[in-house]
Amino acid sequence: MTIEDVIKEAAARGVTGLPEPSRLTHVRVWPGASQWVGEVGEPPHNETVGEGMFDTKEEAREAALKAIANGRSLLLALLPANLAATAAEWPEPIVSAWDA
Repeated sequence: MTIEDVIKEAAARGVTGLPEPSRLTHVRVWPGASQWVGEVGEPPHNETVGEGMFDTKEEAREAALKAIANGRSLLLALLPANLAATAAEWPEPIVSAWDA
């Protein structure tokens, strides 16, 4: 099962407090002035991570991936055991990045 499928199934079972799926599956890293921005999610559900600006592209990427890992941990805490057991099947986050 994908994260999207798991969240839909959990919602159908009445689980509340579920995150928007793309915030657990998509990372974007892009230049902003002389620094880098890390985001999770897809528009219109995207949000910046950390303080929003990082000195290097890699720092922004790592912060966004850490935010996804933390979000996935929170999701696991909400899920019934049989849905949480699907976590091993979840794909790695999709990382999009571009240079200045």
